[in-house]
Amino acid sequence: MNIEQLMYIVEVAKVRSLGEAAKTLNISQSALSQAITKFENELNIKIFNRTRAGTIPTKEGDLLIAKSQNALKAIYQIEDEAKQINHLNDLLRITVIPGLIGPIVDTYLDYKKKDSKLKIEINEKSSMDIIVDLKNDKIDIGFIAINRKNMDAVTGFQFTPVRKGKLLVFASKDSVIAKTKDVIKPNVLKEQLFVLYKDEYVQSFISNFNRLYGPIDIFLKTTDTQIITNTILKLEAITIGHDISAEFNQNFPYKENIVALEIENFSDTSFTFGWIKKHDNKLARETNLFIEKVSNILIK
Repeated sequence: MNIEQLMYIVEVAKVRSLGEAAKTLNISQSALSQAITKFENELNIKIFNRTRAGTIPTKEGDLLIAKSQNALKAIYQIEDEAKQINHLNDLLRITVIPGLIGPIVDTYLDYKKKDSKLKIEINEKSSMDIIVDLKNDKIDIGFIAINRKNMDAVTGFQFTPVRKGKLLVFASKDSVIAKTKDVIKPNVLKEQLFVLYKDEYVQSFISNFNRLYGPIDIFLKTTDTQIITNTILKLEAITIGHDISAEFNQNFPYKENIVALEIENFSDTSFTFGWIKKHDNKLARETNLFIEKVSNILIK
């Protein structure tokens, strides 16, 4: 008895035809018929009746076919487990929105202390760029921000929400705007010097603001969060960013030198943050535990 014999009888039982089963199994009909006859002789049980209506399982054959299906399912599960174990030797490619590399690196360093074989590569990009990279198989998993307007962008992917968040204004704690205890109104924002991260949601916020209240003074746009931080502190500029990014960005002295300010609700600035990957990309068990540990940090 071998796996091929089990596959043969399961497929024939499924389509009730030696000819159709042979096409699916990519062997000749005569070879398939001989293999089944040999299997029946080995077991001393007639599995199929060959009739003009098709190849029909016998009563005894039905029982064997059901057990063969269960056996094949178990075999496939073993193969899948083996693939996942072997995947630990591969590189896990992770891309996240800005500011979240810190928790991932810290968690990874804890794993390495335990002699984990997990290997990762981390990058920062905007949410929509992360989705494009997933589509092109350039990464294995990403951490993105998504709002209600753009929920269609995650259609076809497995999106696992982690927490809610929103856009805030970030300013030096010694700046004039930071001294207000009120929610920041549009007329106050319009008086500020902006330094912006190149992100589709930040750009959407600015475009909406410009449409409603006129243009603002933008000093620069960059993907370097350290430059943004320095500009905020030295020029008393402000920036717009996700609350989660500022909370965990190690290059963003959020608690010491920069304050987060609420924005008046002239547009929807709420988001859902979470992991996104392709449905068919099955990560190894240790990899999933790693992602879960990072998620637990981000929830706190």
